Amino acid sequence: MTATQDLRLHVVSALAISGISQASAARQLGLSSKHLNQMITGRAVLTIDWAERILALCGMRLVIGLALTSQEEP
Repeated sequence: MTATQDLRLHVVSALAISGISQASAARQLGLSSKHLNQMITGRAVLTIDWAERILALCGMRLVIGLALTSQEEP
């Protein structure tokens, strides 16, 4: 799984856990439901900024904890 896929999974999970529908989240964030769905499904770019906004709406925050050089292994 890529980092982008993992981020999308966390956003979808956050929405589900918080009980906020994609339509409601889109309205509150000033997005169309279609665009939010496209970001979540990978048909549009889900930036770190948008992920943070969505997670904040769900009462959560994004924490990025590890950066490695190309020679290091996780």
